[in-house]
Amino acid sequence: AVVSTQSGHYGRGTGYSFMFVDVSKNVAGQSLSAPGSCWREFYVNNMMECRQTFCTNTKAEYSFWLSTAIEDSMTHDSYPQSTSYAEDPELVKRFISRCAVCVSDYKLMAVHSYTKDLPTTEAASLSQSGWEIAYSGYSFSFQTGAGRGFGSAFQGHGSCLKLFSPINIAQTNGQDVRWVSTNFKSYWIMDYSHLDGMNPYEAAYDEDWSVVTKQDRDAFIAKRLGKCYVMKKTKKAIALRGFYYADPDA
Repeated sequence: AVVSTQSGHYGRGTGYSFMFVDVSKNVAGQSLSAPGSCWREFYVNNMMECRQTFCTNTKAEYSFWLSTAIEDSMTHDSYPQSTSYAEDPELVKRFISRCAVCVSDYKLMAVHSYTKDLPTTEAASLSQSGWEIAYSGYSFSFQTGAGRGFGSAFQGHGSCLKLFSPINIAQTNGQDVRWVSTNFKSYWIMDYSHLDGMNPYEAAYDEDWSVVTKQDRDAFIAKRLGKCYVMKKTKKAIALRGFYYADPDA
């Protein structure tokens, strides 16, 4: 579905959520907080490689797009298998996240708790200097494709996603589009409190959580997944060091 704008924001166009491109193991991307991540159209083979005397398509190009979030009734098997965009473009677009570019007088900022609980204390402190909660979400770090990836800065609202989904990207290569691969990995902030008492000199903490079914995902979200708020500044705020990057000219 097409995204609606937040209250107090004005839409300037809708599109499809682009994340990053990997060409010959060189990665370039757009933060989900930036308008450059919202492309007016979804299309494969979206890059040309140019040298001094010619430009050409490259078979080494992989582009990655934010996928639609997994629904309660779905598992990873509910997403299409490797699909040709040329043969069924509407099926492909059905599983690509939509976006909207919005203009507002507000400034947006993500605040993370780094725990399984929402950062209510930090939000209350910020509210005293002109910030309000816009929405809550889950603390997203970055996404990888075929071994390389891209993410969003933690102060940006693109790092606080409203929905958690273990299926997070769609990869295009040529006309082929796929959502499920052992290469695809998304990284999220976890609740650190359960590590209390762990010896830091021992091997890395290792724990597996199934996220196949809705029940599995609900348990993971409740017990391990980091939470966040996206805050909006509705009047001139006092800079609070440690919470956000403040524009000195704001």
